[in-house]
Amino acid sequence: MTYKILFLGYWNLDDGLTHSTIFPHLKILKKIQSVEYLHFCNTQREEITEENLKKISNLDIDYSPLYSKNLSFNHLNKIYDFIHFPKLIQRLCVKHKINLIISRGAPAGSLAFLATKKNKIPFVVESFEPHADYMKAAGQWKSYGLKYLFQKHWEAQQKKYAKAVITVAENYRNCLIEEGVNKGKIFVAPCAVDQNIFYKDIGLRKKIRLELNIPDNAVVGVYAGKFGGLYLEEKAFQIFSKAFEEIKDFHLLLLTNTDSNWLNEMISQYNLPSNRIYIKFVSYNEVNNYLNAADFAFALYKINIVSQYLSPVKIGEYWACGLAAYITQNLGDEMHWIEEKKLGVILDGNEQNIFNNLMDFSSQEIIRNGIEIRSIEKVSQVYKQILN
Repeated sequence: MTYKILFLGYWNLDDGLTHSTIFPHLKILKKIQSVEYLHFCNTQREEITEENLKKISNLDIDYSPLYSKNLSFNHLNKIYDFIHFPKLIQRLCVKHKINLIISRGAPAGSLAFLATKKNKIPFVVESFEPHADYMKAAGQWKSYGLKYLFQKHWEAQQKKYAKAVITVAENYRNCLIEEGVNKGKIFVAPCAVDQNIFYKDIGLRKKIRLELNIPDNAVVGVYAGKFGGLYLEEKAFQIFSKAFEEIKDFHLLLLTNTDSNWLNEMISQYNLPSNRIYIKFVSYNEVNNYLNAADFAFALYKINIVSQYLSPVKIGEYWACGLAAYITQNLGDEMHWIEEKKLGVILDGNEQNIFNNLMDFSSQEIIRNGIEIRSIEKVSQVYKQILN
């Protein structure tokens, strides 16, 4: 059987998650022999840049953004999106004779479910996670709120009606089986990393350190991403403070768009040396450059009921650059691999001298083991299992 696939994304085209988790999967699907046609569409809430349109063009697939009205009242906007977008998806399916929908994440999976209630086109939800509970744990949704209740309901429908669900962690696959979801349709594919985009490069290390005026012999720790929500806030700076205490000539690189006033407040509160802290927000294409300036990296998540179901793509990107990852407890399947395969350190909050073994890590071993865990080939194999 051959497939005409509509791939659904829920993030803006220029969002880092679109580039890091969707584009690599579109490339994989393009190479699978049974895929006759591939069409990508996403919910779009911002104007699309020419640069990103060029990237889609380079993928050599058809593309249709689903533009949101961006109504001032957020609840009305969401209601409009979830009524209007399924109709647009249905039209695309008819126009291009789509016979399979693949959606990235549970919110996109909700759109796939709503769009296929009448036409019965089979749909797959990859990176399937308890999104409603994520948002609740992040403090952004309330358990009695409309967003939470609708998303929770739609997730239940996806578990029931999806042709297949692909989780990013074995932990969540086991949870779904315990809930009674048919284990024959549950697959696991951790967030893979494209080695053509993330890789170790000594030349980049020298270039970025020169740009930031960081000495060659300094020890650099990097943190990429937000603070707040699912991520640590003030507690993260306690960990950074410990690094400054324990590591001689330590420098900290923060790749974040978090409010600069709050960041400076934290730096001041913990009496951190601001002359050895570098705050930058860079495009997804530049992240690899700055990771190469570092010696190790931080992935700092709040410990809650859903953290065990995560597979942070940033950890795979760290590993691809040869960086040991210092991660918080209860974080996805990484908890089982990180010390066994010498990929980093698990922080339990009570450590002393936690950075003593920093020089014991081998960047080549990290790259080899990290790529094995976050291999693009694993995703390809799962797709082939489902399609064949």
